[in-house]
Amino acid sequence: MSSKKIPGDRLVLAMISVLRTLILDLSARGIMNHEEFATKPQTIATAHREAGDPNNLADAIHAISEHLLDSKV
Repeated sequence: MSSKKIPGDRLVLAMISVLRTLILDLSARGIMNHEEFATKPQTIATAHREAGDPNNLADAIHAISEHLLDSKV
């Protein structure tokens, strides 16, 4: 593997893509329901907002949830 450094934004987009692929594959195999799983991060985002969201993560967490909900198995 190359020791080339990957910019943070590219790494985050790649991680979201890998997560989405994993969740959709598990859903297609009947192991989990991707729509049910995708709503769980919304609960996490709400908890962040209620705690004042000091790391400013709630909107990003919610956006990942919406991306998963928009995905098709």
